[in-house]
Amino acid sequence: MRERNVILVGFMGAGKSVCGRMLAKRLGRCFVETDDMITAREGCTIPEIFARHGEARFRQLEAEAVAALALKAGDVIATGGGLPCREGMMDTLRTLGTVVWLRGEPLDLLKRARRQGARPMLDGRSDDDVVALHRAREAFYRQAHLTIDTTGRTIDQVVGDLVAALRTDHARV
Repeated sequence: MRERNVILVGFMGAGKSVCGRMLAKRLGRCFVETDDMITAREGCTIPEIFARHGEARFRQLEAEAVAALALKAGDVIATGGGLPCREGMMDTLRTLGTVVWLRGEPLDLLKRARRQGARPMLDGRSDDDVVALHRAREAFYRQAHLTIDTTGRTIDQVVGDLVAALRTDHARV
């Protein structure tokens, strides 16, 4: 039986990339980031894709990246924050592996995301707008197999929680 992928979803600033890298190292697995798949294919950054082609093109590229994930087994995969937030996308991700929502308080996530550099989905948006976007996305994130709360937790603590949760019978990883 093939090892299941572990797919991390959550809002910007939730720690999908940093925790995903550490989780992959601890589990002895490969780490894949859908945004990296897209930038490698397109030869430009996510902000450049948004500026040149718009959000609709970026979402199309995300869908193509998810289709390519069907070839993967046993990897730790970090998705972009908006990737699971289209009709049917969480169902697809759930067939590709164990989906884990890295949950956090919206304003904490926003602070982290703003510290981390260029984020097209933050451009020109107030804190209230970003919190509303987070609320709109929560319904999708809730469809994950597992939820890990990152609020007030260090990266090491979150990854420890991830490892423990993935070793439960429920996760079957």
